[in-house]
Amino acid sequence: MALTNAFAGVEVFIRAARSGSFTAAAAHLGMTKSAAAKAVTQLERRLGVKLLHRTTRRLSLTPEGTAFLEQAEASLDQLRSAEDAARSRATTVRGVLRVDMPAAFGRRVAMPILIDILKSHPDLRLAASFSDRIIDPVEEGVDLCLRFGELPDRSDIVARRLGSQRLLICASPQYLATAGALLNLDDLQNHACVLGIRPGRPVAWRIIDEEGRTRIIEPPATHLVSDGEVVIDMALSGFGLCQMPQSLVQRHIDREELSIVLPERCQAETPLHALWPATRTMLPRVRVVVDEMVRRAEAGQL
Repeated sequence: MALTNAFAGVEVFIRAARSGSFTAAAAHLGMTKSAAAKAVTQLERRLGVKLLHRTTRRLSLTPEGTAFLEQAEASLDQLRSAEDAARSRATTVRGVLRVDMPAAFGRRVAMPILIDILKSHPDLRLAASFSDRIIDPVEEGVDLCLRFGELPDRSDIVARRLGSQRLLICASPQYLATAGALLNLDDLQNHACVLGIRPGRPVAWRIIDEEGRTRIIEPPATHLVSDGEVVIDMALSGFGLCQMPQSLVQRHIDREELSIVLPERCQAETPLHALWPATRTMLPRVRVVVDEMVRRAEAGQL
């Protein structure tokens, strides 16, 4: 969002304060580190107060900076809401869509859909990021997030359920030929497993137990990977078992590159949601993507 001179440096300051780094703020806003630091320095001069303590390791807020940050975030959010409300009245789908997606699902499933949408709406531009970490769309300034799993109970985020997917435990036939077949869940402890990690801890697996109930289990964390696509690649390469949503591994199963392990336990499902900030009017560029995702989900294409 372009700001007038009166607000120059405010968004840079907010990003720098939240991340503790001019480098991180600059990367997010698409500018150089020196330009970000200069923008905040000019803001401080204009206000006549010091907002940030600067050290070689990290930025920290001054008392004046702490007070200004809260008011600046509220004011900037009001400006965004006013801008979004004005844009939402337009019928043309245009502007930059900032969307964040899980790495493997984003690349393999969501991006082909987004590319089709871009072809149909030439005034729409895409700023896509791929991350398996849970991000805050409000704090990160993202228009739309696609996420698997249960959602936090928050009033500032709107979610649209796109469906759910079975979670399959898989391994390559070569791995199973060497390590041996699994007869029950207890056998997991004797096998190598490739697990996702977020935030800072292994991702647990969801299975259906003998009584038909969903259970959370923690298999051996032989390998920890923060990128879902790499998790699949490691399983394909014979490094162990993995658990992933069905859409991400089905083609490998069809090609007999992966085999489902303990299929009777692989009936648990994970929900898929589209999320966007509740503080903003739903923009046409967000609505067209969500509507198309819902349509594809109903057609079984997610």
